[in-house]
Order: sequence, then C-alpha cells, then structure tokens
Amino acid sequence: MRYGATTRLSPQRALEKAQEYFGKLDLALQESSDRHALFSSVAGHVLVTITTEHGTEMDIETMGYDNQVKTFLQRIG
Repeated sequence: MRYGATTRLSPQRALEKAQEYFGKLDLALQESSDRHALFSSVAGHVLVTITTEHGTEMDIETMGYDNQVKTFLQRIG
C-alpha cells in the first residue's frame, strides 16, 4: 500500500523521524540516502521517499505495516 503526506519538517528531519519511529518497531534500516530510507523485517517493509516540489512531501510504500505507517503520518503531520 502507498501513503503520502506533506510535512513542515525539513527533508532531513522527516527522515530522522522515520528512522526513530520505524527503528523502534524492530525494522532494520537496509538502505538510506538524503531522500529515502528502506526498512525491513521478516514481516514486511517500509520505504520512505522524500520529494521537495511543494514543501517536504513523503511517499511511503509498505507491506505489512499499514497501521504503523498511518500512525507515523498522523504524528508528523
């Protein structure tokens, strides 16, 4: 499933928040750059991608972590 949101956070801070939140869920950070982070476990994955065309926009693709992604987006929104 894919989710999207715009946040007032800087791109760097948005990715830091994603790493803090998803790291606490025992998702391992598999890959990262200044515009994306990929977390995974045996239960699924979360891919966070940042764009900056209209502020800081987060595109999140997940398999197995829909409720957690929704909660994360509510917290940073």
